[in-house]
Amino acid sequence: MIKSRVALPEQSYLARIGEVAYTVSSIEWTILGDLRRLRNELPDDLTLDQLEPQTTGDIAKLVKATTKKMSAGRVKYYLIAGYRALFIAAQLRNDVLHARPATNRNLGQRLYRSEVRDRETSGKRFWIDDDWFNEAITELNRVSSAMHDLRPSFSEQEAK
Repeated sequence: MIKSRVALPEQSYLARIGEVAYTVSSIEWTILGDLRRLRNELPDDLTLDQLEPQTTGDIAKLVKATTKKMSAGRVKYYLIAGYRALFIAAQLRNDVLHARPATNRNLGQRLYRSEVRDRETSGKRFWIDDDWFNEAITELNRVSSAMHDLRPSFSEQEAK
């Protein structure tokens, strides 16, 4: 196994970074993976080929725009919950992946993030620490559950 040359924090911290990234990817793939089975209820322009190369935030924007063209129903409400989850997931993943390594006197090596609003820094900074991870995972669990609660079941789709 090849190891990074940079000094790394402890494995448990790296695992939390991976947990956020993996959870966001899972939320993304839930929506993207459902496009094929839901295609009969979706506008023709919402396809895996269109969405898969996009960023999480751009997927959310495109799904949001598509829901405006859809009639009320379970698939529309699922996609609304999905794009809302993706907007939150995009922000949390960006916080981790755009943070910079720094040394916290009490915690050792951690990621340090400049708060960004509307693509500009606010002047505030925060640590990606255990409290941040706990809040982020709690929020990702909340939006994922909201999305899954509205997700059309496979048996519903087979009946159509």
